[in-house]
Parts: sequence; structure tokens; C-alpha cells
Amino acid sequence: MNKKIWYVSKYAMHPKYGIPTRQYFFSKYFSERERAVTLISSRSAALNLFPKLGFKNQLNFKDEKLNCVLINGPKIKLGFNLKRIWSWFIFEFRFLLWALFFQKEKPDVIIVSSLSLLTFLTGSFLKKYYNCKLICEVRDIWPLTIIEAKNWGKKNLLIRFLSLVEYTGYKNADAIIGTMPNLKEHVININNKFKEKIFHIPMGYDPKFYDKRNIGQNDPFIEVFDQNIPDGNFIVGYAGTIGVINCTEQIIEAAAKLRNEPISFLLLGNGPIKKTLIIKVKKHGLKNVLFLEPVKKEKVQFFLQKCDLLLHPVGVAKIYKYGLSPNKWIDYMYSSRPILVSYDGYKSIINEANCGRFIRANDPNLLAQTILEFSKKPKRELVEIGQNGKKYLEDNLSYNLLSNRYLNIIDNLNKIL
Repeated sequence: MNKKIWYVSKYAMHPKYGIPTRQYFFSKYFSERERAVTLISSRSAALNLFPKLGFKNQLNFKDEKLNCVLINGPKIKLGFNLKRIWSWFIFEFRFLLWALFFQKEKPDVIIVSSLSLLTFLTGSFLKKYYNCKLICEVRDIWPLTIIEAKNWGKKNLLIRFLSLVEYTGYKNADAIIGTMPNLKEHVININNKFKEKIFHIPMGYDPKFYDKRNIGQNDPFIEVFDQNIPDGNFIVGYAGTIGVINCTEQIIEAAAKLRNEPISFLLLGNGPIKKTLIIKVKKHGLKNVLFLEPVKKEKVQFFLQKCDLLLHPVGVAKIYKYGLSPNKWIDYMYSSRPILVSYDGYKSIINEANCGRFIRANDPNLLAQTILEFSKKPKRELVEIGQNGKKYLEDNLSYNLLSNRYLNIIDNLNKIL
């Protein structure tokens, strides 16, 4: 049994500093199963609270049985920029210092979770240094994501370097675990020899955390809904970033086509095109669209549970053929509401749970038509569809259950070719 596990991710988040991430929940559940787990993350992340570390290399703290190491580094903001890339190199250097000079026991297994992709290199070195097992966890396929998002060519020096890093990680990994369901196709395109060590473990949820954070919270949306939504209207909701990449403009286009129907569209959040869309709504006199200011994560469920249908428009990109496993679907499913996703990629979860529908992406006419179809469904049927999602979440996607799958892979690393 592999007892000592290092779980490394620059952007892992402990609840002490923000909204806890996948790496934290897995680390916590691993530690409850008598594994000696150390979660290694960075101060260079979008933390809600920035601990002052001065010239210290890292901050060590305990969370019950879980050991946590917060590596020092510069503050960064969201978005892809030079400072963020620089923070990657600082993290790897300081992580190596900790691994070589500050840690007390050598690991049996190191899990390196992208991003930062550079941790694949550090993990490959430490695997040989400590003669331990290595798992590369892929939560975002780099550099393919940046190639498509920024339209950079494969001959770009940064892209060529990151491609080499990706290949090195996959080559040295004893197992490759992806959150997306069809990662195997991508990895095989890089090298067919890696196909036997690819596994899929999607994003999950922790019922204790979800239930706990809703206790004692005041519903900030009662007056908003009472004062702005006509009685009997079918409520369509979206929660998240309001941006071009999120295809939120298509929601407004669908709302325009349904302006004479008893359907209200509510968008919760901020984003780069929010002001533009507000102007567009006013210009076209759309009375069926309402923009709401963002709230703390623990209050989002109040919004979702007041809606009759939840939307997730997704753009068209080649990378989606490898699938998605977004946190948004977890939040939506937890609310027990039907989900409509406009998406042309590899389909999973929503169709498996029978908790909504996938439709063709970038088609506002079809989006409006499908919303209208949902609005005509009996309330009982909508409730059943929503409850399917909540039940699927509880039966398949709790981090407690996913941890068993993860540890089964870890404990059988010697059998993986």
C-alpha cells in the first residue's frame, strides 16, 4: 500500500484561504483512509486571504490528519499574463527547495495536478530522485487550451516548450488521470504507448461542505424575485462569468426571440461583456431579462433553486471533443433543477444522469425553441428531471466515492504497464 502521498497543485485551495478545490477534498479523504497526505499549493493563487510569509519559503499547517504546505510566491490576478507565467517558475523553484531540504519523509506517490504544467517536470525529476510513483492529473489540457484560446501556432517557442513538458509528464507518469471523460484520445494522439495508463475521475462534490455552507445563510434573492418576476413566469437562470467565451450573448438572443412568452431570464455574475449586454437589453426593450450582481459562493444555491431551468452555453472548440467536467454542472445538479447545455463536444454526466439536455452549440434559435419546450413541460416532470441530477450526484460524484476510485488506481500502480 502506498502510504505517503504528496498532492501538488499550484492552484489548490484550502478552505482557510478560499473556496476549497478538488485537490483539497481528495487529500482530506485520502488522509481519513490512513494515508499520510501532504497537500502542496501556492500563495500565488487567487486566494481570498493572502497570508504574509515574508522571506519564508513556505507555511506549514495541519487540517486534522492532513498536512498542508503553502509555498511562498507573488500575488497574481486572474487571466493569462507574464506575471502568472513567472509565478509558475517561482513555484517550481520553491517547491523543489521544500521537497529536497524541508520535508521529513520521502513520498511513495507524488500526484502533480495541472495547472501549472511545469509541475509535470518537477514531478518527473522527483520521481527519479525518490524512486517513487508519479501520477499526472490533467484538469485543463495544456498547451492545447492556450493554442485554441489565443490562436497561437504550434511553432511558438512557449507552445513548443509546454508541449515538451506535457510529453515528459505523460512519459514519466505511472498513471494519467483526467477530469475530462475522453482525455485518452488526446493522450494517444501524443503517443499511443501511453494509452494503458489513462484514467478518468471527474470533478465531484463534498456533501458535508455543500450542506454546511448553506446553514445560517440569508436568502438575498427573495425581494429580487418577488419584485421583478411576474407571477407564473417560467424562470431561466445562468450563474457564472458573463463573457464572450461563456457564450452569454446567446442567452440574450434567445430571450429576444421569446420576449412575448411568459419566460424570464436571469443572469447572475460579472464579466467583461456584462455592460455591453445590459446596453443591448435596454436598446431592444427586453423586459424579460434581469442581471443580478454576484454573491458569495455559498449563496448561489438560493438563486439556482429559484429557477425552473438552468443554462450553460458552451462555445465551439476542438478541445471539447475530449469532454468537460465543470464545477458549474456540479452546482447546477446539486440545486435539483433541469439543465440545458448547448455544446458540440464529447457528452457526459448530464446525459448519463438524465437531468437535462445537450443541444447544438451556437444556435440561439434552437436554444430559444428548447427553452420554450421546457417551459411547456408539467411541473412534475421538471421536478423529476432535476431530482435525477441530484441523485446522480449523490450516487456517483461525491468525493468520498471518487476517493475510493482514486486510491484503487494508486494501490495498483505496480500493475499498470
